[in-house]
Amino acid sequence: MNKFQVVSTTIKRLFSLLLQLIKLLFKGAGYIIKRIKKLFRFSITFKITVVYAFIFSLLLFIISASVLGVSGYFLKQQAERNLKRNLIQTTEMMTEEFQSYENYLKEIAEKEDVIFAVSDNRRRLLFSTGDNTITETIGFFHQPIIIQETITIEEQQYILQATKYLRTEDTYMTVLFITLLILNSIAILITLIFGSKTSRKMLRPIEKMTKTVKHISIHQLNTRLDVGSSQDELKDLAETFNAMLDRIEASYQQQNQFVSDASHELRTPISVLQGYANLLDRWGKEDKEVLEESIEAIKSESENMKDLIEKLLFLARADKNLQKLELTEFSMGELMNELVKEAKLIDKTHEFGCDVKEDYIFYGDRKSIKQLLRILLDNSVKFTPESGKISIHQRVWKNHIVIEVEDTGIGIAKEELPHIFERFYCADKSRTKSQGGQGLGLSIAKWIVESHHGKIEVRSTLRVGTKFVIMLPVKKVNN
Repeated sequence: MNKFQVVSTTIKRLFSLLLQLIKLLFKGAGYIIKRIKKLFRFSITFKITVVYAFIFSLLLFIISASVLGVSGYFLKQQAERNLKRNLIQTTEMMTEEFQSYENYLKEIAEKEDVIFAVSDNRRRLLFSTGDNTITETIGFFHQPIIIQETITIEEQQYILQATKYLRTEDTYMTVLFITLLILNSIAILITLIFGSKTSRKMLRPIEKMTKTVKHISIHQLNTRLDVGSSQDELKDLAETFNAMLDRIEASYQQQNQFVSDASHELRTPISVLQGYANLLDRWGKEDKEVLEESIEAIKSESENMKDLIEKLLFLARADKNLQKLELTEFSMGELMNELVKEAKLIDKTHEFGCDVKEDYIFYGDRKSIKQLLRILLDNSVKFTPESGKISIHQRVWKNHIVIEVEDTGIGIAKEELPHIFERFYCADKSRTKSQGGQGLGLSIAKWIVESHHGKIEVRSTLRVGTKFVIMLPVKKVNN
């Protein structure tokens, strides 16, 4: 039993060593293959040139093979016709002068390079002008041409056989083959040289593009590829790359502007907090009025800072597609009435109205839609004088819920309308500062609408009022 265990252990160790050796061999083979691939990583110019040369070589090969084939066929046919003519002449001569045919056959055989053989009807050789053994030759024509003719002389049958080795034709074909080989080699060499130059010239814009792109950095985003006057696909590629750089530069500038604006907006409340903290440190300990004023200001600025940070975090999550929507079915009319009711409780200085034509069930994020409508209502409250009217309407148009938030406020200048959804943009900066706005609310509102596959528009007239129009796709109608 002990011996069996020792043998079993030894076999296991051998198998383990063998497996490790196989793994090492595979790793070594993989490394060698990678090195070979890296070593033979040819350029596009080389690959295009090789492809051109291969196609041209294949075309030349087909043409040369056709020339050789056709030439060989016609040469063989011509030799066969000549042999038949000689055989007919010889047959006629033997019929007329049978006693002196041998000299004639020798003369014709030497002149035409043909082997004649005469046999009786029992296949016994009577006469031959050469070696009658059939042998294969090395060349284009391996087998000779053999033609037999039966003739009858004095009631005795004879067999006349003519054998033609195509030595002259084979020499011609060899010369033709060597000539075509030399010409094809020269043509392929010329193709490689000019093909390489042409490919390099065609791909020179890519080399320029590569050099330009290597110099593009975060500090040189304004660098663009030279499009040039070409009209090929490389120009389309360069224009596409330039368009991509335009978008990257715009995004980078927007990001820098966002960071700069956020820093500026945060610096103001921090400066206020620091000022009131210093005020408390100097006089607030004993002066109750200063203490109360400082506490109230600190609470107000802290609330503003909290609101700003929440909006910044919202937009940051939205930019990274991390802001998730909790989609549920809810009554849009019920939400609007709830929002207007809350607004009336908070603000007693404005007149609020709600007009719901027909209640609809909407499939979306109820919390986000409520935040959207609250942003628009708060915006109207800030820029509508006291006793002004703020109304919210709901109607249906082409399978869309249309929500309109309208006020009788100061309005927005026409030139400001295209920019009001941009981050930190404030149409009336002095009034916005007094109202505590940061210019982020409408950016958040637009994101919420677009995340629900809707659209938002604004119409405004100075000193008349502003109307925000939201269009959201309908899920279904309440019964």
